[in-house]
Amino acid sequence: ETIFASSNQYVSAIKIIRISGPKAKKIPKIFSFSKSKPKMFQVRKLKYKHKTIDTIPVVWLPGPNTYTGEDIYELHIHGAASVEEKIYNVLLNEKNFKIADRGEFTRRAVLNGKMDLTQAEAVNDLINSDTEKQLELANSIIDGNLKQILFQWREQIINLSSNIEVLIDFSDEDIPFGVENQFKKSLKYLINEIEESLRFSSFSRSIRNGFIVSIIGKPNVGKSSLMNCIIDKEVSIVTNIEGTTRDLIEHKKNLNGFPVYFNDTAGIRETDSIIEEEGIKKTKEIIFNSDIILNLSDKGQFSLPFELKKLNIINVSTKNDINNKNFKNERISISVKTNKGITNLLKMIFKELKELEPTKPTMLSNLRQINGVKKALKALKRIKNLSLKKETELVAEELRLSSSAISNITSVVDIDEVLDQIFNKFCIGK
Repeated sequence: ETIFASSNQYVSAIKIIRISGPKAKKIPKIFSFSKSKPKMFQVRKLKYKHKTIDTIPVVWLPGPNTYTGEDIYELHIHGAASVEEKIYNVLLNEKNFKIADRGEFTRRAVLNGKMDLTQAEAVNDLINSDTEKQLELANSIIDGNLKQILFQWREQIINLSSNIEVLIDFSDEDIPFGVENQFKKSLKYLINEIEESLRFSSFSRSIRNGFIVSIIGKPNVGKSSLMNCIIDKEVSIVTNIEGTTRDLIEHKKNLNGFPVYFNDTAGIRETDSIIEEEGIKKTKEIIFNSDIILNLSDKGQFSLPFELKKLNIINVSTKNDINNKNFKNERISISVKTNKGITNLLKMIFKELKELEPTKPTMLSNLRQINGVKKALKALKRIKNLSLKKETELVAEELRLSSSAISNITSVVDIDEVLDQIFNKFCIGK
């Protein structure tokens, strides 16, 4: 089928209707205009049944050197709903034309070998990027950097497999000198390389999905006031009544290129309120998934309600406009009323996030990729418990499983449900 969709679903000055597939070349005949030269903007008058629809630039892009790998026509129409609707109705009346599903253009690009799955996922990440860091990560993957890393790992696995083939050939004889040692050395190097990449993958995931900074503390220490000050909006209710914040309030902020979700949490205390208790339960869940915790107190009481040793905690003294004492264990002192210390607090948070950044770049940025690499790693680690001489065939099978797991991250291997899962997250028109 030939698919089509517009670049957006709203009234706008200009809108692009992209048509891709075997019948895209028939667009001039359908809309009664003369054929245009390839890869050139040329103005044409679109007509149907002798009535003008729009006068627009059109672009003819013959495959296979296109985004989808297919023939493509682009109609740069005026973005009126009436124009778009008319063009849609005309095309839907043509045989084998249909409106594109979510992500179907990019899906066809993958199926036609124009990009791999990691690059396709990064296209959607690029569309949804809000910050500079998200943009950098998406573009790096689109450029093929993650694909290259995975290709290198697969090449190393294939080299290990070739060594195993030698061992199988010599199964009734002594293993050739140096082959076993070289195999073990290469295997260890590869395992270490993959483990290091997985260790740093949490940073890439946080760039993609957002870092979490949670504001905690006893009731009425200024959590909601700080949240409103950071976001520069009245997103949290501020009163003198304890237990005002009964739910988790989350808001995203671009912090010097880092996407950060700030969470105003319920004050943790004993309560008879079922609603407040539910808020406290959510608070505990989000705290353990936080990258940074802002532990607030207006009296220097920074004791925590439960064990948080492994988490990155910044003790923040609040209300220093009425109490400017230096408390033990405080990292920074602020006042929301006078705005004192807020800029320095944000700088401190940014510095802490920068320190999480690995020295060696890693681009595993979603669970599908990470789980695929983990599967490959498990197979490689199982080899360490096998005898190269007595269990050579088992070693070869584990290498095959590992290579297959890596390949599935980048390539389509009869997994329609994986494709559906990836491309259903896309917008229509991409």
